[in-house]
Amino acid sequence: MSGTQAECMQRVQSLLPADGKVFWVTGAAKKAHTLLGQECTALVFDAHSGFDVNAFAAVSGTLCGGGTLFLLTPPLDDWATFPDPDYRRFLPYPYQPDAVDGRFLRRLVGMLEERESVCNTPPPTTVGAYYIRPLRDQINAIRSILQAPLPVVLTADRGRGKSAALGMAASQLFAAGKRVLLTAPSRATVEAVFKHAENPPLFFAPDDLLQTLPQGDVLLVDEAAAIPVPLLLKMLEHYPRCVFSTTLHGYEGSGRGFALRFQKVLDVQAPGWQAVRLHQPIRWGEHDPLENFINQALLLDVGGDEEEGVCNTPLHSVYRQLDRDELAANEALLRQVFGLLVTAHYQTRPSDLRQMLDAPDISIHVLEQDGKMLAVALLSREGGLDTELTAAIHAGVRRPHGHLIPQTLTFHAHMAGAAELLCERVMRIAVCPPLQHQGLGAQLLLHLLAFAERSGVDYMGVSYAMTPNLLRFWERAGFVLARVGFRKDAASGSHSVVQVKALSAAARLLFKGL
Repeated sequence: MSGTQAECMQRVQSLLPADGKVFWVTGAAKKAHTLLGQECTALVFDAHSGFDVNAFAAVSGTLCGGGTLFLLTPPLDDWATFPDPDYRRFLPYPYQPDAVDGRFLRRLVGMLEERESVCNTPPPTTVGAYYIRPLRDQINAIRSILQAPLPVVLTADRGRGKSAALGMAASQLFAAGKRVLLTAPSRATVEAVFKHAENPPLFFAPDDLLQTLPQGDVLLVDEAAAIPVPLLLKMLEHYPRCVFSTTLHGYEGSGRGFALRFQKVLDVQAPGWQAVRLHQPIRWGEHDPLENFINQALLLDVGGDEEEGVCNTPLHSVYRQLDRDELAANEALLRQVFGLLVTAHYQTRPSDLRQMLDAPDISIHVLEQDGKMLAVALLSREGGLDTELTAAIHAGVRRPHGHLIPQTLTFHAHMAGAAELLCERVMRIAVCPPLQHQGLGAQLLLHLLAFAERSGVDYMGVSYAMTPNLLRFWERAGFVLARVGFRKDAASGSHSVVQVKALSAAARLLFKGL
């Protein structure tokens, strides 16, 4: 429904069902996570209050087959230029929402108009069944969890009863006298596990689990794709009977990348591990058009297929900077680029797609061959702040949005004036998995440095969760260590580091003591 917010609210009120559960997401999309694990027959998502794409992807999975999702938007012709409040999440100082070009929304409007206004969501033939008894897929998964002495990797798309299967398996393990532990990126993501566990497992956040190492016979790891592989391997080291469960297509993280990277590691660390896949939808029917639309619109279904054919010929890569208008209009190219980012990083979400297309400070750089993406990098232009603001950052009285590297150097590393210089931050650099360890990442980085120098940038910086391999990669490229975080990051389990490379005389003077 498009129009003013008041018009849309008035219209939707007259169309809501008289019975059944209705979920409203308006003005406080951050609270959408509180709805996870629940179900509704009608869902109202008000985009006038901010189109939080992560929240939209998340809550769409709470809708039962046969239900209705009402998306309330500004007039479609105007939506791309609408100053969306959600832009503030990724806009660096001093940009305002009206500075955003609206590529993401133009693409979305086009997809909505292609599908007209309604797509029917037939109810599943099994609706309600899994409250009474598990379905065949779930029975097989539970049996594997109960019997397998080695790790189990449980994968599924959303709405397939993965968390329910974990909960039911936990109850049966408890009945068999086993002490069951549960971990996940956040407690909110495992509400469905507790809902289906008569005897709930003990929950620990990933960092807390690895610090305390509580005694347990079986460890259940839900949404494992959103947890870095080094942490998962530490869990496996202490808890040989592990169940690594993850959503392949979802807002939580990048399940496809997880499948590619982690399962290869398991082949070495725990040969004989078992893979279990849930296929049958529970909350809606097979080939649901709403699920298909959301997967395509938010690119939840990329990662894996886009790399086919890249190993068939010798490498003769060509570098170019992508035009983002071209990228937004070329769906095949967009799927390739975002799919490569998905396979390479454990927490690539729909909001990253929107930021990549719309943030005014981002540039996209690739190595390609015959139309196939071999490697991709995202750069964020930071710094260039005035003297007064830089002094306030140094004194700890101002913290403008964005400008991660310049602010870290100015405040934490006590480099007065660092935020006045221009910086290109490497946000992401990803190489197609079959082509890794062939020098493509280092080759692309040379092009990034040349681009930064041509652009008059003073230095390049990068911030990441430290591992020995990553540290060596950046050191070989001439980057020096500027800061190591005092505490381990809860998400990665590693210390965050900042490394920099000077490109101008002013930056060389600033980094002289490093």
